[in-house]
Amino acid sequence: MLQLRLLMVPVFTGMAAFTLAIFNSVDAINIESLSVPGTAVGSTGITPDFLIKTLVDRMEEIENRASSRADHAPVIVQDDGGSAAILGQYFGLTPLLHVVQTSFGLIPNSFSGEIVVEGKEMELVMRGTDAAHHESLIRTRVAVGDVESLVDKTAYEMMRVVEPTLLAAYQFKKDYLTRDFTGTEEVIRRGLSSEDVRPHKWLMNLWGIVLYQQGDFAGAVEKFRLSAEIDPTFTSPLLNAGVVLLRQGKREEAIAKFQQVTQVWRRGGYTDVLAAAYTEWGFALALMGRTKDAEVKFRQAIAADPTFSGVYSAWGEVLSANGNADEAQKMTAKALKLTPVERVYTDNLVGRIKELPAAAVAISG
Repeated sequence: MLQLRLLMVPVFTGMAAFTLAIFNSVDAINIESLSVPGTAVGSTGITPDFLIKTLVDRMEEIENRASSRADHAPVIVQDDGGSAAILGQYFGLTPLLHVVQTSFGLIPNSFSGEIVVEGKEMELVMRGTDAAHHESLIRTRVAVGDVESLVDKTAYEMMRVVEPTLLAAYQFKKDYLTRDFTGTEEVIRRGLSSEDVRPHKWLMNLWGIVLYQQGDFAGAVEKFRLSAEIDPTFTSPLLNAGVVLLRQGKREEAIAKFQQVTQVWRRGGYTDVLAAAYTEWGFALALMGRTKDAEVKFRQAIAADPTFSGVYSAWGEVLSANGNADEAQKMTAKALKLTPVERVYTDNLVGRIKELPAAAVAISG
């Protein structure tokens, strides 16, 4: 989680704030300062503290709606003038803070900015620097007083700089409702053009999911292949490729992908991914008429993660197809009981994003 924190300045919290700056700032976003001229405060009612708070709230909202499991950064916010800097000066710690933050790169994304009012428009200019000393510039211009648009657009662009994976997942969930994924693909393309390659495997995987949603199965499998090529231990593209191959009727190829997931999965990984692989493997075997072998895989899925609802719905389908209506009903009831509390991520083709609209099915067929 982003773990947004607004550092306060009472003297008794000095050492706590210093500890936070040292130990909780790894991969953090540090909003050092935002300045608003007095004339702007008078004409817009915006104060530095209010602007920082609303920016942080909006970034946290994007993160919460994204529900991506890509590694992402906490955010540390310093009020105008820098709370940690003030505390550091009070305790004589400023040089150490400076060394830790810059030389050791514990705060790789640092931002500062100001509002400029020109006539009927105002512009928020944000300057960012990461641990590799790459600089970014965000300029957001809106009508004077349109604080909501100012915050929305600036937070969106800051997330693009800092966490393109989260922004892409957030945009995907918005686009999913309209079936127009133009915005998601734009975020993905810009993210993949970045010199920071760490998010690339996640972005490529999500691109595959987008193509799947559009009915482009061949394109989706290729993106999943490229994602897994970046990181062969990344289970999501292996699982997703298997799902698409299975929908194409390529059962043996699909099973090979599900088997790969179980081979590269390591203790401490996401158990629902492992459960999904065994579930899809079992369903593939059932489609091949190997019902007993399918049941073995379903049991392995439940052992991996008994809260994964997909295994119960899949097993229920197989039981129903084989004439076991009562047992099928019990399995379906278990699935329905778990579904309301199951969190939906955008990493894997399970649950709702596995289901295709009629238009996409027609294209793929």
